[in-house]
Amino acid sequence: MAEISLERAQESIVDRQQELKALDETKSGVKGLVDSGLHRRTKVGEACEKWGINHGIPLATTDEMINGLRRFHEQDDEAKKEIYSRDYSKKVYYNSNIDLYKAEATSWRDTLCCVMAPRHPLPQELPAVCRDIVIEYSSKMMKLGQTLLELISEALGLNRSYLEDIGCGEGMLVKCHYYPPCPEPDLTLGSSSHTDTGFCTVVLQDEIGGLQILYQNQWLDVNPVRGALVVNLADMMQASPP
Repeated sequence: MAEISLERAQESIVDRQQELKALDETKSGVKGLVDSGLHRRTKVGEACEKWGINHGIPLATTDEMINGLRRFHEQDDEAKKEIYSRDYSKKVYYNSNIDLYKAEATSWRDTLCCVMAPRHPLPQELPAVCRDIVIEYSSKMMKLGQTLLELISEALGLNRSYLEDIGCGEGMLVKCHYYPPCPEPDLTLGSSSHTDTGFCTVVLQDEIGGLQILYQNQWLDVNPVRGALVVNLADMMQASPP
């Protein structure tokens, strides 16, 4: 979790007092919030803009996903070379830096990519050392993604199925980054500052950490929490403020 300054905590207290006053003035109690549907829009909307909510995926699944992808990246190079490719029309491929020939600097990472929706690959196309968990994890993430789209739709004051109906949840790309120890860590980054394309990016970290987010013009560490997922509203989901 990112550390919250005293000033920000005080602002949060003031905001809460204002919300409580607004609730009191409705004279409808919390039942009025339930009836109006504002309870979902307020909580989910705030989570989308600020911090987060629970996701419900078992620890056994998230742990095995991390372990499975570590097995893939740390296996013999000859086994990985079989799917090493820069042909991005493939559903399953492995390489180092998708922008290797375009970026000004090379990031210190290798990546296994699996296009799991709308048309998933054949099981035999997935690496054997992580095949089962990639299929299981992807299935659970697809359901989570659908739930997120429904809640975000409500938070925006739209019909619950709106984002799903316009095709926001049709595709899913599972990108599995691996950051091996670097002999000269001061000369490179695992990932430079960036925004994500698409609608949502769901990040599962291992115990090493290193992820940062830009929040109110400050870079904050997102310390890893076992089983936690970081949901980023990507470029195509960004909404202009009212």
